[in-house]
Amino acid sequence: MILSETTNMLADCGAVTFAPNEVSATALGTLASKLGFGTVANYTQFAELPKNRLTYFLVHGQLPDGSKQRIIHGLRSSDHVFRRFAPIVCFVTAGPRHQIVPLVQMGFDEVLFVTDPVADMSHKLNDQLKHELIYVDADHYFGPDRRRIERIDPNDPRRKPGGSPFKQIRVVRDPRMGISTMDIAH
Repeated sequence: MILSETTNMLADCGAVTFAPNEVSATALGTLASKLGFGTVANYTQFAELPKNRLTYFLVHGQLPDGSKQRIIHGLRSSDHVFRRFAPIVCFVTAGPRHQIVPLVQMGFDEVLFVTDPVADMSHKLNDQLKHELIYVDADHYFGPDRRRIERIDPNDPRRKPGGSPFKQIRVVRDPRMGISTMDIAH
């Protein structure tokens, strides 16, 4: 396999895995290594990782939803920018592709199927780097803009204004430069 620039960028990042059991944790760690992450650690080693390194948080899809929500909430409520805006990715084993919608609504940055080719997964993980992503800060949600999965155009009249107040934040993640954020006026 020829290593692409995508894989090389992941080499500058760390990965922390969360899984329901030791077998799943080992499998997810092995997959993270194949994807090209520079450092791979189980969540029990999380405190030992450098705080100023871009880290992906890889969550096994078989964890209960409550556990997934606690992981997301814990990271998104961190005072440290490298944790608060870190890519949180859920890996699901199989099933219909429409199952990703509730996971995106939960707040995952990306949802990947472990049955997909490693090169495709690596490309999608690379899409979390070096370009603008929009995060939403609202009363009951903080994370990537969930509307990215909607098929309705943002200017479509069916999109209803209103709801609770929110703030949009522009996020750019770069493994070598860190994470930059900027509030977007709306």
